[in-house]
Amino acid sequence: MIKAEKLCKLYGAHTKHKVQAVEEVNFTIPKNSFIILKGPSGSGKTTLLNIIGTLDRPTTGKVFIDGEEITTFSDIALSSLRRQKIGFIFQDFNLIPRLPSWENVTYPLIPMGIPVKERFTKARSLLEIMGLEDRITHAPEELSGGQQQRVAIARALVNNPEIIIADEPTSNIDEETSAKLLNILSDLKHKGTTIVVATHDSRFNEIADETFTMKKGRFQ
Repeated sequence: MIKAEKLCKLYGAHTKHKVQAVEEVNFTIPKNSFIILKGPSGSGKTTLLNIIGTLDRPTTGKVFIDGEEITTFSDIALSSLRRQKIGFIFQDFNLIPRLPSWENVTYPLIPMGIPVKERFTKARSLLEIMGLEDRITHAPEELSGGQQQRVAIARALVNNPEIIIADEPTSNIDEETSAKLLNILSDLKHKGTTIVVATHDSRFNEIADETFTMKKGRFQ
């Protein structure tokens, strides 16, 4: 499903503060697998997730998704690929302030031209699964951290993604929400979703197929 060849990411290349965030990384992630990325803060995990999730571009190297090289895709093509295939769960939720939960969940569907009524119905279904049926019209600032993360999880699932990328998804939420998230991701894996998670949470080890450890931008 995902493959990287000699992947490098260099920030500030022409300054004295240049940082080699990812260096000569190679890997293959099979379809329907659950992969964990581990490593200390600053090891390059988030940068790598952003690259394979098409939110950032590598300095050099190649990325393939479903056998197709995406490194040379235009920004428009990458945006379309994200909408069609990838769901993101961010550490800091990345919800839009003052926007109701259901609109935050279905925001990725707006560019696809899906009608409001259909979007609301889909959001309500996902928020009910997350135990947030009574928070459909609440804005992020009216929700607890755990509730915000559950809204963010629902948003990641709204386009039925083939790939889910999660960056420290349990670091800012309570035990109950963390357990719910693990159950959801485990269920999605069994249904055929490919999942890549950067985490320090040892509970993910129980459902992971493989663990990659990063240090100073490289795999150990």
